[in-house]
Amino acid sequence: MVQACLYQLIKASENSCVYVKENCNDQEIFKFTHYYFCQLDENWVILILIAPLLFFFLFNFLARTVDDYLSPAVTFIAEYFKMSQTFAGVTLIAFANGVPDFFCAVLASQDDDGILIAVGSIFGSCLCMTTLVFGAVILFSGIIKAQKVPFIRDILFNGVAIFLLMVFAFIGQINHYMAIGFCSLYLVYIVVVLANEKTLKKKEQEDRINSEEDRMEQEKKQLVLHMEEGEIGNQDIQNVDEEIKKELTKYNSEQYKIPFEEMSVIAKMKYIYTTSLDIVRKFTIPASNQEKYDKTFTAMHQLICPIVMLALLGSLSMEVYGIKLWIILEIFGILLFIYQLIFEIPIIIILIECVICSIIWCKSVIQVLIDFILLIQTITGVGYSYLGMTFLAFGNSTCDFFVNTKLASIGYGLMAMTGCFSGTIFNMLCGFGGALVRLTTIKSFPGVISFDLFRDAKSDSQTDIIIARMNNSIAYCVLVFSLMNIIMTCIVVINKKYKLTKNLAYYYFFVYFLFFIFITTLTVALSSIVSYLQGK
Repeated sequence: MVQACLYQLIKASENSCVYVKENCNDQEIFKFTHYYFCQLDENWVILILIAPLLFFFLFNFLARTVDDYLSPAVTFIAEYFKMSQTFAGVTLIAFANGVPDFFCAVLASQDDDGILIAVGSIFGSCLCMTTLVFGAVILFSGIIKAQKVPFIRDILFNGVAIFLLMVFAFIGQINHYMAIGFCSLYLVYIVVVLANEKTLKKKEQEDRINSEEDRMEQEKKQLVLHMEEGEIGNQDIQNVDEEIKKELTKYNSEQYKIPFEEMSVIAKMKYIYTTSLDIVRKFTIPASNQEKYDKTFTAMHQLICPIVMLALLGSLSMEVYGIKLWIILEIFGILLFIYQLIFEIPIIIILIECVICSIIWCKSVIQVLIDFILLIQTITGVGYSYLGMTFLAFGNSTCDFFVNTKLASIGYGLMAMTGCFSGTIFNMLCGFGGALVRLTTIKSFPGVISFDLFRDAKSDSQTDIIIARMNNSIAYCVLVFSLMNIIMTCIVVINKKYKLTKNLAYYYFFVYFLFFIFITTLTVALSSIVSYLQGK
């Protein structure tokens, strides 16, 4: 990030607005810093009033997009390919949740301060996922019975990734091949997962064959008992239940549907907001399941989605061999549009499009959140490491929270739990590993770079050295807390015989609360020391 974008320098300049426009350009989608210093004229009262509404809108948009599109589509894809909950969590959920963190880390790693953002966002969000998000998954599930081998596997790979980074810090330098090797561990992880899945499926098949005769015998006994007692068949009971549910749904919808003119002012505002939101998503995200599938809308999506998604990614001007990328994608969109009108695109293709579009929307919303948090960082002067591992970690973990808790609430607790741990593995190995590869390539390919725990502390200024050490101390803390949390999780879960209950969820909430208090106190103390030295 640009060091010139500091509050002290902004206030010391002759024209704050001009200075900000020239030096504060690290926000990608919305220039909140420009708006605050130029349009709002540093009116913090308006900022305080806007902040809650902005956060509500962003989090609500994320939650509704995940609930209505991303989670149903991911669930259907997992069932379509007959994936186990564990394998779906390792692949689909980890990828869907980790893409924003991956891009955040890789794109930020082009300079020294950017790597601090990568450190904070990756390891802060990893700790957040294995404490707050994992605890919430347990609460939404009630009880989760973890599988022994997959659980130990995920814990082991998490621990290995953290330990390797500590080794890199101890060595004090890293080269391009070390970075690639660290990143490639994720491929090893996938191979191990596939081997475990094959073994588990073989065992399940053997158990199914062995229990088939017992099951058939039990069904015969139950059938004889029902015939003797003259009970109604199960199918008849299910039919009656379905009829009752339909009537209740019809009654409730007719009874509580209020005309727009009879709504209160707040209800009207909510209706306009939700309707506008639904329209935007309906035209830019394909159907998330077969029930919402519409042939005409699906055809329109092939024309609309490529342009909208490229616009959200800021890639409309991108070219491939001198041709605009949007033109190439739009040609494919027209072909799919014609195909959909004549035949029908397979539902699995539509669902994959739904996942991709949902992820892009989530990434864009999260980027707006990050842009706003960067404004807070500029005003308050909070360090990059602290900013990354707290506020940016919250922003990057938001999508994980909504996806995993939604899966847990609909009965996929094991998939959600696996997604939490495999997501951290993806973030560390691919996200931070990709950041290291990019940094080593930019700085000294194929040589080595200093790895004084993520930033070179060499400087002629004593203040700069202290600031670097402050950031290093904060980075060490999140690594130590992460490793301790992994070890304690392994001990506690094994002691509970892999049965995860609500008491464990409260334990995870307490761990993160303790980390947040500790890291905040440390940051305030170190910042006070730096401020004292700067004013001395």
